[in-house]
Amino acid sequence: MSSLPPSRSWRLSRRSAWHNAAAMAHLADALRRLAELGIDASDSDETRVSKGTFVIFGIAAGLAGMAWTLLYLALGGRPLAASIPSGFTVIIAVVLVYYARSRRIMRLPELQMLLMLLLPALLQLSLGGFVKGSAVVVWAFAAPLLALMYHRPRRAAPWFVGFGAVVLLCVILDGFASRLAPELPERTRISLFALNIMGIASLTFVTLAYFRRERDKAAERSDRLLLNVLPREIAARLKRGENPIVDTLQEITVLFADMTGFTTRSIDEHPAETVKVLNEVFSAFDELADRHGMLRIRTSGDNYMAVAGVPLPRTDHVRAAVDLALDMQAEVARLNHERGWHLAFRMGVNCGPAVAAVIGSRKFTYDVWSDAVNTASRMESHGEPGRIHVTAAIAARLGEGYVLTPRGGIEIKGKGRMDTFFVESAAPDGRLSRLAQPDRTT
Repeated sequence: MSSLPPSRSWRLSRRSAWHNAAAMAHLADALRRLAELGIDASDSDETRVSKGTFVIFGIAAGLAGMAWTLLYLALGGRPLAASIPSGFTVIIAVVLVYYARSRRIMRLPELQMLLMLLLPALLQLSLGGFVKGSAVVVWAFAAPLLALMYHRPRRAAPWFVGFGAVVLLCVILDGFASRLAPELPERTRISLFALNIMGIASLTFVTLAYFRRERDKAAERSDRLLLNVLPREIAARLKRGENPIVDTLQEITVLFADMTGFTTRSIDEHPAETVKVLNEVFSAFDELADRHGMLRIRTSGDNYMAVAGVPLPRTDHVRAAVDLALDMQAEVARLNHERGWHLAFRMGVNCGPAVAAVIGSRKFTYDVWSDAVNTASRMESHGEPGRIHVTAAIAARLGEGYVLTPRGGIEIKGKGRMDTFFVESAAPDGRLSRLAQPDRTT
């Protein structure tokens, strides 16, 4: 019989691998849907993981119960032994159906753990003890393992003590139990030993794998939410338990941007439309801030605040902030052209020392404070729509590469008379960020 050509064999192998991968994907999707039985949208991440673990373990343990029922029936003369795993399977099935319909988990995990703790011991005693029963009591170890997945270690500890007590009771009753049932052939007993070890190991592995994956996904969601509030470096310090978090920053640059005419706009148009506009604009600003390595501190209504040199110092913080302001101007112009809007932002920039800190223990925020921050805010409020208003300190730090227009001395609330400038553009020497340059590809 001739063998297949190499190319044909390779195609068949590839097709087989593709079908296997597709089958595994379908199985994983089916398990995911089963794990989501009874989960409500309002459930916390912890509750979702507990519910999913309860379902996955229940299904896996129920299937194992069916397999062991058939196994003991096949051995012959073991109706009592077969009735215990079959009864477990029936109870688990009823519990899962009730849970899926009611969506209430209540004390069902405790019932699940109690069954796993007691029934393997009863099964072992019915088979004649440790040797005749091939140490089937080892399945009871699933109870404390489940307790660790459902509860904190302190609440799980009694279940481990219970497991130890069950094993000790089996030791005490082993001599009595050995007289209740006939002995199986040695090869059968050894095979059952191996099956019991692999059975509990497989059940534990599948459940722990699901538990770990879901916990990791929940942790990732939590981390993403935390990083939306705090810089990565500050979030890491907070998770390590550092408290309070207060940093003295020698030199930072602060940028404020405020939409002009926002109050009138919010009155004249539907609130949902106002929110939609703000969301699109500020989302674009956030992306620009990320590209410039700046940190958005907060938004308040139509006001946007970002800083450079926080939480890690940088020598080019002034240029970074001014380049961001120029790119923000270009982005607003683009949105006005594409959306038919007529938006304009006043922008103010200043530099100087500041203090940064995390405030609050639950709904915490990360913010910066200093006279330099207040002055940047004054630059914005005393500026003009569509222009970038900066202090003399910013103008001096920028040096060559930017086109500035002196505004002269003006009265600034709370500061007195100050010399200020408008940044008109970056000089055509490449200092303006690539994002804000016109498209030269056409």
